[in-house]
Amino acid sequence: MRKIAILGSSATRHNFNTIFNPNYKKKFECVLMQNQSSIISMASAKRPNPVIKEDDFNKYDEESVSTDFTKTFFDDLSKIQPDTIIIDLFADAHFGVIEVEPGEYITDNRWKLWRTTYYKNELKDKAPKLTIDTDKDHYLEVFKKSWDIVLKKIKEVAPKSKIVLHEIQNVKEYYNFDDKKYNLINSGKVMKIDTDLYNQALQEMHAYIEKSDKAIQVINLFDGRELYLSFDEHPWGLFYVHYTMDYYVSFLEKLIAIEKKESWFDHLKRKSYRKSK
Repeated sequence: MRKIAILGSSATRHNFNTIFNPNYKKKFECVLMQNQSSIISMASAKRPNPVIKEDDFNKYDEESVSTDFTKTFFDDLSKIQPDTIIIDLFADAHFGVIEVEPGEYITDNRWKLWRTTYYKNELKDKAPKLTIDTDKDHYLEVFKKSWDIVLKKIKEVAPKSKIVLHEIQNVKEYYNFDDKKYNLINSGKVMKIDTDLYNQALQEMHAYIEKSDKAIQVINLFDGRELYLSFDEHPWGLFYVHYTMDYYVSFLEKLIAIEKKESWFDHLKRKSYRKSK
């Protein structure tokens, strides 16, 4: 049983859900999830949890916001010592960041952070934002510096863990209930985005991460081709990174292949290191 930690989004987490991969628990256990946090935020300083009782958050939403501020992910990595850390860049592409202090950022999570009293009183229309839409070049510049910091932190706290980069893409089309293809941006069910811009930025960020450490493994099921779409009957609805069900099967096959490359000796060394912590 391989222990998996995720720094990413549902695009990765769905693969470890029995709805999408009924038998994944035979080989994997998802032990840690840092949900919808940008790499830029994760490189920034720790901040207090902004969620208060009056915000009326459920546990899942509060954890998504609070851990983006507190950065407990790295402490948890140190304690858990997962076999593999899977990273996707959904939040960097779709959310961007808010500069709460000079050079210090949090993820601009419009689905969760914007609902907090803290955001409404302290950040909305006050703190500067940085996104791929507004200034892609500057965003990528800050992202690259931030990735170097995050990679260093991961190696310090979980030196034996493998890193896998899940190279997501935003799809442009979806299957309707009649199994015909339609344009996702015109579905009326998703916020309109510049998919080409987002995908170009993702490709540049992916390339930088790949070059930063040759030991990083990659799962890229698109590989320059739009093999997968979204579909109306996706359990979590239509979205740019909610793919057809065959995507998740293929992802797990790729991950299993990566895990098989590792020798039992290396795996035992990691287990021994985990026990020593």
